[in-house]
Amino acid sequence: MLNWIKEFFEMYPPYQPKFSFLLHKQYSHDTNNLLPYADDEALEFLQYMNKHGYLDNTMLMIMTDHGARYSQFRTSYQGKLEERLPFMSIRMPPKFQQQYPHLMRNLRLNSHRLTTPFDIHETFLNLLDFHSHQGEYQSKTKRSYSLLQLIPETRRCEESAVENHWCTCLEWSHISLTSSVIEQFGQAAVHFLNYFVRDVKEKCAQLTLYQILKAHQASIRNKKKQFYQIQFETRPGNGQFELTATYNQSTQTFDIKKTSLSRINKYGSTSACIAHKRPEFREICYCSMNAKMSRHS
Repeated sequence: MLNWIKEFFEMYPPYQPKFSFLLHKQYSHDTNNLLPYADDEALEFLQYMNKHGYLDNTMLMIMTDHGARYSQFRTSYQGKLEERLPFMSIRMPPKFQQQYPHLMRNLRLNSHRLTTPFDIHETFLNLLDFHSHQGEYQSKTKRSYSLLQLIPETRRCEESAVENHWCTCLEWSHISLTSSVIEQFGQAAVHFLNYFVRDVKEKCAQLTLYQILKAHQASIRNKKKQFYQIQFETRPGNGQFELTATYNQSTQTFDIKKTSLSRINKYGSTSACIAHKRPEFREICYCSMNAKMSRHS
């Protein structure tokens, strides 16, 4: 893949605008143990790009879509943060750094503030329109900033279109696993999983709640709504999930969304029966054929 980027830059002249977005997962997707093998390869690539002047007029971004989120590590608090706080590194061309020190200052300060993928997109819009606007750049939407703008220290998840499930700014407190609201949440969660895959219920086993592993409540001052998060395990298949939901005090019901659900242990080929035709169900579905084989083994 890195050779492809080299050829990409070699093929087109320096003055021609270029954009490349590539995903490399060979070394790190399932384990961190192989990452050292990528060190020399990555170093050689960066030295090559710098030596040939390809970085003189290029914004280079190296980022991940998530951190380590596998095995028992994911059930820990650190594993939760790894899923929500991916690594990102940005290197601007030397001439840009010299010509626009105030923008570089903003970029560095923003590394210590709440940022989202929406901001990355806004940054691209900023750069594509860089010389046409006068004065400070104005974001196209309220939910995002260019990373070259100074992001407010007081920025919150809700104004950045970040759902509570993915927000790392919230304070959570432990709550008893046997409390009535958590027991209700657990049953509602499993009902949601079964309902979500209802279109393929003839292939996917009916899930039941085996146990609730962890339970937390967000410290938010809202008399009408409360926010809860649980880690729970289902049978058959021993699927483990993390789910965040809003509890409506007046209706005493949970508002559950698929976007607030994380699968926190590997599902491998247990959803192979629907994986190609309905990939959106892979992390939830446990194929009925697996359940039948388990009973007969």
